Amino acid sequence: MSALVLMALGLAAAQARPVLVGPPEDPRRSPVVAVVESAGPAVVNIGAEVVTNQNPFGRGGEGEDPFWRNFGGRQRAQRAQSLGSGVIIDASGLVLTNEHVVARATEITVTLADRRAFKAEVVGADPQFDVAVLKILDATDLPVVKLGSSKDLMPGEPLVAIGNPFGLSNSVTTGVVSALHRSIESDERAYEDFIQTDAAINPGNSGGALLNIMGELIGINTAIYRSGSGIGFAIPIDRATAVVQEVLRYGEVRPAFTGLIIDAESTPGARVAAVVPGSPAEQAGLQKDDVVVDLGGQEVKSGRGFWQMERGLIPGHEIRLTVQRGKARQARTLAVRELALDMAQRLGAARLGLSVKAQQGRLLITKVAPNSSAAKVGVKPGDLLMALGGRRLRSVQEFEGVCAAIHDAASVLAVVGRGRVAYNVPLELAVEGITAL
Repeated sequence: MSALVLMALGLAAAQARPVLVGPPEDPRRSPVVAVVESAGPAVVNIGAEVVTNQNPFGRGGEGEDPFWRNFGGRQRAQRAQSLGSGVIIDASGLVLTNEHVVARATEITVTLADRRAFKAEVVGADPQFDVAVLKILDATDLPVVKLGSSKDLMPGEPLVAIGNPFGLSNSVTTGVVSALHRSIESDERAYEDFIQTDAAINPGNSGGALLNIMGELIGINTAIYRSGSGIGFAIPIDRATAVVQEVLRYGEVRPAFTGLIIDAESTPGARVAAVVPGSPAEQAGLQKDDVVVDLGGQEVKSGRGFWQMERGLIPGHEIRLTVQRGKARQARTLAVRELALDMAQRLGAARLGLSVKAQQGRLLITKVAPNSSAAKVGVKPGDLLMALGGRRLRSVQEFEGVCAAIHDAASVLAVVGRGRVAYNVPLELAVEGITAL
């Protein structure tokens, strides 16, 4: 290639370059740096002191060695620091974090990125959703994170995580949205509708911020997958703020009510065994034998899976679901209501089909619904209801409490007394003939 051609190409390349107006921007100041500068100050370190009393000669805590306690042994107080993270979401000092970070805490200290430290107290917490709200005491001029939305998150979207892993304050990691609507299980319970990310999340990150590239809070970092690296989970911010509203107003998240009675053994999907009259499900147009295949963007794999997901719904919010009706699929919107205690009691009793009254410290069965499982196996008025669901019964209040607990169950074990004999009687709970609540 001749020198003249090379010169011409060089001139053309020079002319094609954009003309910079004013001083050039710092190439190191990436969008991630901007996110950290804007949101980082609102991410705090949480130190929760937990005081336990332990027998110095045993492995268990207080109450595990009655011999030692009853014979005057002294118990030694022990203090443990549970380090986690949190995010300031309101200038009044409200901090959003995980419930497990502050569980059983006797004293909480919140330390800001600028090293200011304040005492804090728990305003409300809900272990089922693993969300807690703290209030920083006697603090002014607090930084606040900008709240975003998790409704429109896209797999592959870049994310920034800020927290305090292993006590290393304000550590920053980056990644992407790996997946949405993940379900995970711990040793104690199952969690639904998580954001999965490959941004590094470690012990101490719990309660920290997961941010989009605009610096908006879109999740609360919560858990890691022990068996693999690069797999972390966060509570979507829309879900977390809904829980916050419930916690601030009621101190906990009220139980949800949809009015769907599900066939627990159905799979794939969750078959609707019955719809409670007047319930949100009936108002949404759901019918018996519909099969729920999707709830809020999550695949419903079975009836039992639906139960777990239903317990994660929040009263006052609408949820979209997809049902299979015949060969067609239909989208429905269901307005979730609160399941009041008296409603749960009535629903459980109606499905059980038994009425009782207290008599000399025992419960006498006064009525048996004609088509109930109890009637079919031969339970009669005048029999004694001695236990239900593994709980011994002596009062109508205890009976109502168990009815509330079994309102959505498929079956329950009853102990029925007749004469001098007590019988273990498994009872199926009715799914049809339930009157409006």
